[in-house]
Amino acid sequence: MAKAKRPAKRTASTRVDVFALAREHRLAPIAHATVAEGSLELAWDGHRVLACALGRAVRLVSADHRDWADRFPTVVAAVLRLARRDVVVEGFLCALGPDGRPSFELLRQHVGDRPQRVVLACIDLHRLDGEDVRGLAAPERRARLATLLAAETELVFSEALAGPLVAVLAGARQLGARGLLVRRAGGELVAVSTSDEPVRVDRSLSAPPRRTNIDKVLYPRDGHTKKEIVRYYEELAPVLLPYLRDRPLVGQRWPDGIDAFTWYQHRMPPRAPDYLRAVWIEGNRRIVAESPDAVVWLANQAVLTFHGWASRCATLAAPDWMILDLDPGAGTTFADVITVATTLRRLLELLDLPSVPKTSGQKGLHVLVPIGPGHTTTQANEVARRIGLLLAQALPALVTTEVTPELRRGKIFVDTLQSHVGKMLVLPYSLRAADGAPVSTPLAWDEVNAKLDPRAFNLATLRGRLDARGDLASPLLAGVAQLAPALARLEG
Repeated sequence: MAKAKRPAKRTASTRVDVFALAREHRLAPIAHATVAEGSLELAWDGHRVLACALGRAVRLVSADHRDWADRFPTVVAAVLRLARRDVVVEGFLCALGPDGRPSFELLRQHVGDRPQRVVLACIDLHRLDGEDVRGLAAPERRARLATLLAAETELVFSEALAGPLVAVLAGARQLGARGLLVRRAGGELVAVSTSDEPVRVDRSLSAPPRRTNIDKVLYPRDGHTKKEIVRYYEELAPVLLPYLRDRPLVGQRWPDGIDAFTWYQHRMPPRAPDYLRAVWIEGNRRIVAESPDAVVWLANQAVLTFHGWASRCATLAAPDWMILDLDPGAGTTFADVITVATTLRRLLELLDLPSVPKTSGQKGLHVLVPIGPGHTTTQANEVARRIGLLLAQALPALVTTEVTPELRRGKIFVDTLQSHVGKMLVLPYSLRAADGAPVSTPLAWDEVNAKLDPRAFNLATLRGRLDARGDLASPLLAGVAQLAPALARLEG
């Protein structure tokens, strides 16, 4: 089959206009349920997008704001043929097999340059002739959608299914359908599966991550290759992913090894696979990694260190952790860090605040307090600031909260501003770019003593430590600590 021609390149001005249109409408999440009341339609075996048309520009935008228009030229052409050009339609891109049934595997083949017949199964209308119609009742929107699509064969109207849920589910199961979409009275969509597995509505279209240049040495003194780095993160992914989930990620990359140039990947890279989720924050497409494929892909891009924010995308102003970073200045020793850390532990215990220490993977220690939902960055930083001042009063010859580097010599700097939105923290189990391939490793407090050697936790030893001790950072995943009582004591 001949390779389909892609549409002509759009101009910057029209691309921006349609892009703004897509951001304004977006795709709402689809919940999952075993039983739901409402009108029924098919859960199409495809990839959910918004088809946005403005003038002669079209975008096919998925849930993470990725544009698939270049990969589906026949659908783009069909959208352009609509009588109304200022339109936003929600639907599923579906590749049809010889039997006329949608096949997600064929859709992935199409994206991988093995063209198939693709249609857009349209389930809702968001905009028509410049009018935002989302406020209309669902039956009215769908009636307008059916009229709009009447003459198109590549844009298929998703018909409602008649009958009780149990009977329609049974029929869908016999046809091999994955499930149903139930449209509740308020317009919310709920996915109901035909099997015990939930219906995955927004599945990845990208091919599994490839391993490239695997023999390149990234740690020259140790001889560690990219192959070892990728394997480490692939094996650690189940443990690492809970700390990445829904959290803006910054990947620190060393494409030519730890002695060469490094840079921070803050924004979604061009042509990244769609198993990296993009989240719009302050006008930028931030990266979220939530699957083993995403972790492996990043590792293959020479991301050695995973930095994350203290808060998650859904609650950016409410951090999960209050962070105290013990950063040794020139002229100090790791024994000094241990002295400060043990004093900090006692202070946190007096304030009834639980904490998790971890090595930074370099010279310092991080101490994280897992806090309950609803706290603000202002609260977290204020409590941390007051704790830092108390440490400086208790250990004046050893501790400083002075932010000017030149004034920190001979002291441990206690950084108390790490909970701010956008501040980066090296996440648990991340490698660091230093000889020995050290790992930022969670600790039990009884390990924080004179015998502690951060270099003992590295690429070669971390897997065995996890098997022996388990995930010591797990308290960070379900914080319950309350800061208000601690702040009242600190102010008293």
